[in-house]
Amino acid sequence: MEITPAILQRYNSGTATDAEVEAIETWLTSTDTEAYSLDPVDLAEMKAAVWDNLLEQAIDEQRSIRSIHASRSKVIYLPLVAAMLLLLVGVVVFQKLNWTTANGSVSEGLLITSAQGPIEVLGDNFKVQFSGYLQVVNRSNQYKSIECTNGEQYTLDPGETYYLETIDGRHYLIAERHLSPEDNYLRFVKGEVEVIAKTI
Repeated sequence: MEITPAILQRYNSGTATDAEVEAIETWLTSTDTEAYSLDPVDLAEMKAAVWDNLLEQAIDEQRSIRSIHASRSKVIYLPLVAAMLLLLVGVVVFQKLNWTTANGSVSEGLLITSAQGPIEVLGDNFKVQFSGYLQVVNRSNQYKSIECTNGEQYTLDPGETYYLETIDGRHYLIAERHLSPEDNYLRFVKGEVEVIAKTI
């Protein structure tokens, strides 16, 4: 079959017959220049056009494959990322609020840690006598108040951790959020505490 510009054009546009496709592919791989009736310049231009078209088709195919892989990745990873973010938010909220006791029920009281160890006190208002440096955690979702035996009173926000200390006979309450996170203030906890009464 003689390769003509019309056949090459059909080949480039994908409308050539099977016989024309076979003849063109044989022609493209052939080194016999005498079998052609085309001018060598025209022949070179046509060969270049065919190879350019094949290259363009290969590039389009690669783009298509990458696009499919990218969409699959989004479909697979998006729910996974959302689930991980949801889990992370849940953990942060759980730790921040710190409302759950060891048995899983919601605590309604304060956790006071001294050198004697931690004790949980239930109720909303407390009167305490202490010395040294204490950690006080409001584990509930309600405001709590502490009155010291020297008459000083403090209100504790829900879910917050505080440090109560005595300096020169005076008591001070410091919220943990105002302290440097690099320091481990729990290591300073010492002294004793006694809950005298729940106040009304």
